[in-house]
Amino acid sequence: MLRHRRAPRRRPRLPRAGEPQVSPAALAPPAFEGVKVVELAQGVAAPYCGMMLAQNGASVTKIEPVGYGDWSRGLGRRVGDYSAEAIVLNRGKRSLALNLKAPEGRDAAFRLVADADVVIENYRPGVTRRLGLDYETVATANPSVVYATVTGFGETGPNRDLPATDTVMQGYTGFMSINRDTEGVPRRLNMLAIDVSTGLYLSQAVSAALYRKAVRGEGVHIRTSLLECAMAFQEARIVAEVFDGAAVKPVGAPVGTFPTADGYLSLNARRDAHFVRLCDIVGHPEWRADPRFASEQQRVAHAADLNALVAPFVAAHPTDWWKEKLSEADILHAKVHDYRELMDDPQVVEMEAIGWAEIEGLGRLPATRLPGLPAASARSAALAHPPRVGEGGRAALAEAGFGEAEIEALGACGAAVYA
Repeated sequence: MLRHRRAPRRRPRLPRAGEPQVSPAALAPPAFEGVKVVELAQGVAAPYCGMMLAQNGASVTKIEPVGYGDWSRGLGRRVGDYSAEAIVLNRGKRSLALNLKAPEGRDAAFRLVADADVVIENYRPGVTRRLGLDYETVATANPSVVYATVTGFGETGPNRDLPATDTVMQGYTGFMSINRDTEGVPRRLNMLAIDVSTGLYLSQAVSAALYRKAVRGEGVHIRTSLLECAMAFQEARIVAEVFDGAAVKPVGAPVGTFPTADGYLSLNARRDAHFVRLCDIVGHPEWRADPRFASEQQRVAHAADLNALVAPFVAAHPTDWWKEKLSEADILHAKVHDYRELMDDPQVVEMEAIGWAEIEGLGRLPATRLPGLPAASARSAALAHPPRVGEGGRAALAEAGFGEAEIEALGACGAAVYA
């Protein structure tokens, strides 16, 4: 349990003669080493927060249903207990499968949360109270607990009991409205952007609460929702809707994704100096004198016209030709990669931004580094093993004070599955 006192500092080993200099932060233990987290959560948003805490050194025990486990294990293709999302969301955690409908399962869960520094839950409003695992009940046994609740639409209001997912929230909060296809139809972004951003916001709130707990010894009940986080994520576009009457108004021109002779190019030449240099590259200096393109604001007002003029020139040359010319002119651009290309990109390789984790039965899979961690810690955390349903559960029970006989009894009555 995290206590209201400073942990003793470890003296980092100094580099020997000839060794590269390493910052003290890179040699220090992970920030959340010793922090116990119990994750009463399924899906993506709340488990993403748990993964962030685990990557920073916390001991995270994931409580999931007996049998199928967390439903995120079935997002997309499932192989055994794994899906792509489950591999990412559960790196570095332990799993304990509990039947929370059984008194023995609920009692076991309560003993775990009573011993935790952090509890993360994302049940619908009222469910944890029925289970006896709500903040008020847990706080009677664990007053300094940091208890984080994530709901879909919030805990009050007409939509409080409605189911909510990333797809629902992309539509409900206007996210699809700023991602329209060529026919003007709002489209879902093909990744779990709302869920992941919610997990990021929640991990920030939990980190701040852990600091408060360490300094002042106080616990707190953090409440947020997919709705609030989705709106915070889009705040600039929401402001733009009122500020200039168009959330999807172009930020500049010529800006956009343009087909090349062999792929696609992301181009941003909105600044005056960049536009002048682009005119030289395409051989049309007279565009500079066109009153429609005389300033950044004028180019925004006539963005469709300008992008239509630029497009045929981009399409006439391969992507690498454009990369060379635009780099020489210091104009913002990027080749539009697919993920296979990205993993082999020299810059990505140099930064070690992607490692490769060996998972039994699945082989080698990519693992991205968590931004902000020292390189060695990030590599280690990224390659941490994601558990199967129940894997690591026996150790989690033992650490919470369960005796061997109690652990065996939980398994024998079907209230728990562990390994």
